[in-house]
Amino acid sequence: MTELKPIVVGILYPPEWFGSAPGFDSELAQIEAIDPRIETVVITYVEPHDLRTARGAAVDSTRGAQEPLQGPGISAEDRAQMSRIHIAIAIDLPSDITKIAPHLAWVQAVGAGTAHLQAVGLAEAGVTLTSNGGSNSVGIAEFAFGRLLESVKRFPAIEAAQSEHRWEPLYGSQLSGQTLGLIGYGAINQAVAVRAHAFGMRVLVNRRSTDAAVDPHVDRVYGNDQLHEMLGQCQAVVAAVPETPETVRMMDADALAAMPRGSFFANLGRGTLVEEAALIEALKSGHLASAAIDVATVEPLPPNDPLWDAPNLRISGHCSTVPEALIPNLHQVFRDNLSRFVQSEPLANQVSPGRGY
Repeated sequence: MTELKPIVVGILYPPEWFGSAPGFDSELAQIEAIDPRIETVVITYVEPHDLRTARGAAVDSTRGAQEPLQGPGISAEDRAQMSRIHIAIAIDLPSDITKIAPHLAWVQAVGAGTAHLQAVGLAEAGVTLTSNGGSNSVGIAEFAFGRLLESVKRFPAIEAAQSEHRWEPLYGSQLSGQTLGLIGYGAINQAVAVRAHAFGMRVLVNRRSTDAAVDPHVDRVYGNDQLHEMLGQCQAVVAAVPETPETVRMMDADALAAMPRGSFFANLGRGTLVEEAALIEALKSGHLASAAIDVATVEPLPPNDPLWDAPNLRISGHCSTVPEALIPNLHQVFRDNLSRFVQSEPLANQVSPGRGY
């Protein structure tokens, strides 16, 4: 009888992220049940947030790898376990993972952003990378709408009046009839569009390709060369795009100036999309009524960064996602792809090194 060669799946994120120990154990069992060759190993590897951000920034315009930044040390035991893996589910990877794990064929990213994983040379080593885009789109879309409602309904001013024991009618505006612009139309902004449509908003989309089919919640699609034309019609704009050479500093001073005076801007994708000094100036001048960012060019945002003191800017620490929904959704995506992998079928959510997503 021929002995089956194992397919070793490495779980590199901390098991507690799954939400419960019994749930995590059940998940490992479901993974191993897909094929008798599959074996799971748990090897926690997480890098500091600032190192993750720096890795992503190190990827050049061709989406290839630069000189890798060094991460945390790895024990001999963990290194030995990593040397066996063929597949990894990871938020981070050691800079020399392709040497540590010579059998590695596929990496499933925990998040939608993958630039920091690309930076360790996966494409150059022939390793397939898949993203987790869409697994938490609903939670992030709800966050975006929370920030938008906070702005148009003047909740901060109302809260300030309450804290001062001051009874003063502070009227906001209504979303119905307003125009919302979406920069990027991946899973997050698709979920935003559904909610905007329910509020009676007109929805415009700016995306790389205008040929792809767009759902009924969108009124018109604009190409990247039409960004300013779209922005000029929008009372609110939500950006949710990956970091690519085309998106870096896309929202510069000219783009922000193209938005109508008194409008709202939110960035939930990557901090490098925004020229931050220009955003501060647009808020100081009153050209933008308000803005919200869940991401920044440098993360964590330094305590002395001028963004903290920009007027009418809401800052959150990259927390628009919902962890208790993210990881179970991730594993559903992963199990579907793992079934494809063992049958030698193409994987969903593959990251193109040429595009960066």
